[in-house]
Amino acid sequence: MTKAEGLRSAELAAALDRAIAGKSADLYRQLELQSGLPGPRVNLNLGLAFAFECARLGARSDELAYAMANLPPDEARGASGKEFVSMCGVLAIGARAAGAKERAVRDRALALLEERADDVRFRVRDAVPLALASLGGAMKGELVARVEPWMDRYFHATAVIRALADPAWLETFAVDDHEPPIRLLQAAYDLAHEAPRSAFRYPGHKALVEALGSAPKAVARRFAAPMFERYALWAEKAKVPELREAILANIDDTQMKKAFGEEMKRIKALVEESKGPPRDPTIIRHGTRGRGKKRDRR
Repeated sequence: MTKAEGLRSAELAAALDRAIAGKSADLYRQLELQSGLPGPRVNLNLGLAFAFECARLGARSDELAYAMANLPPDEARGASGKEFVSMCGVLAIGARAAGAKERAVRDRALALLEERADDVRFRVRDAVPLALASLGGAMKGELVARVEPWMDRYFHATAVIRALADPAWLETFAVDDHEPPIRLLQAAYDLAHEAPRSAFRYPGHKALVEALGSAPKAVARRFAAPMFERYALWAEKAKVPELREAILANIDDTQMKKAFGEEMKRIKALVEESKGPPRDPTIIRHGTRGRGKKRDRR
């Protein structure tokens, strides 16, 4: 998660104090007005500042943050200012848990983040990787074991690998401790690759493939050699066009070209080979039944 300062507005800070005391209407109104919604870009800096302030307040902010994160979609509709209120709640829970030493606080936060990882509102979903990355900065490798059970669901796996690509979590792994992050990436890749073709229309699968087109690149910049070995394994057996494109997107990295230029060429060649020979629809191979109109019938 990007580093943030606390709330700079005295008016907003006072509204937060009143909300913690049980009067949340003014805080919600101010957050909605400053959310940037409806509009093309949400006010993420404000959301991070709010999360920072809640973390500073500690347990005092918990009830409020969970109430905000748990606003239902029919009350806090997508693309509305109220969605931003829910998003702020998710970010606050992640920041607060990252700063807490009590296991119970982190357990509760992870349970909430797991629920919100497949929220119907995409901005609320997008807050989950940021919150996870914040937690990862504190929990380090311990978080890997906690989120591995998430890796059998599309939106959840997406949240995990997006969080993994965030320097706040990624840089906590020692330079020789590449196995846990690559294990998470492998689980995400397997989930996407082995999915039934009908799942490819599902937004969760699309989100996972999109994340697989960028998250491994971030991991490769920290663990270059083992990640390029993994690219080669993926490329050799890739059967899904969307994932072939994801592999190629990851190796399209000018920062790595000088050191890994030959490996990039090899991976590109493997991707091409994995496509197999082009299909000629005019050829009917022996042992198969032709479809369509019969030709040369006499």
